[in-house]
Amino acid sequence: MGLISKSRTVFRIARANPKGWRSYVWNTGMAQMRKTWPLMAPVYLSIEPTNACNAQCPVCETGKNEMARKKGLLDPDAYRDFIDQVAPTTNSILLYFMGETFLHKHAYDMIRYTRDKGIYVETCTNGDFVDPKGVIYSDINKISFQLGGMTEETHQRYRAGTNLAKEHAKLIELIEERRKHPESNVQIEVGFIVMRHNEHEVPAFLKWAEEIGVDVANIIDPCVRNMFEAYAYLPKDKTYWYYDDEAFEAGILQPRVLPQNECMWIWNSLQINWNGEAVPCCRDPNGKHILGNVFEDGLLRVFNGEKARNFRKQILTKQGDVDLCKLCSGYGLPTMQKEKPSEFSVIRHTTSSEELEEIEEIAKQAVQR
Repeated sequence: MGLISKSRTVFRIARANPKGWRSYVWNTGMAQMRKTWPLMAPVYLSIEPTNACNAQCPVCETGKNEMARKKGLLDPDAYRDFIDQVAPTTNSILLYFMGETFLHKHAYDMIRYTRDKGIYVETCTNGDFVDPKGVIYSDINKISFQLGGMTEETHQRYRAGTNLAKEHAKLIELIEERRKHPESNVQIEVGFIVMRHNEHEVPAFLKWAEEIGVDVANIIDPCVRNMFEAYAYLPKDKTYWYYDDEAFEAGILQPRVLPQNECMWIWNSLQINWNGEAVPCCRDPNGKHILGNVFEDGLLRVFNGEKARNFRKQILTKQGDVDLCKLCSGYGLPTMQKEKPSEFSVIRHTTSSEELEEIEEIAKQAVQR
């Protein structure tokens, strides 16, 4: 990376000065220096409103009824107290994990409380329980409707138990509601999970998404847990894969990019379940690696605790043996500067390696200073 490129990146970040930037620089630098602690508070948090869901998606632990954790709902009072604690350093929150966000009757109020603290908030939904007026009231930054097909037949193959017509109606109603509030911060995204039974519908999806007026159409590469699911759901078009096709032909399911004893993501983020228990990331839906309880012990104590340090040490030394990493393609770094698109756009789940290298180098230099 050249000097001019470094300078441009430093200038851009310094001028923007997003919330939590010091933590972001410090923690990424510590990861680059292969230090497990002491870390500053993570800038990105994923918090689970509930692990209950109306959908029976066949690749999801909740949908398959294989959830090992007790089902429950996030306590709104505990959530608000926690937000008060972490607001000064938290840049972004994903209010979502192993359930349907809007099954929680306090979801809109919790989002609004978080937004009033100056934190960027996003969520994903199957759309069945969305209240469009509630979404506008909440001032959420991004809501992503996740679809499984363009017809009820293809949609139900994966999004079993949901209603495509209802989700379309809710989505269009939300778009109309936002038009009544041009000052709204709400960004509307619609995601299409590409699978074997619906890959032929991608062009129709993109055309429809632009016509109805969403901000972003997201083409989502599918995630599977084993070879049985892979044969059933992975598209024939392997451009939608992040799995290694050569290994697949040999009967092995693994990502194209294998773990290399590093993961910037878990130095900068934390997954928090509905009861306050924290796990390293979203690859632990059943809570096998509980690091502590942030509602009881606080964020920093858990994030810098012995269990968290030991887990990060495993990542640095024997990541290939870590069960959570075996099917992970890597998540890079959290996005600190987010802007609502000015016109319709199409995205894929990818990481810019050039930007990642620039930020990692800057973070390393900052910590060394």
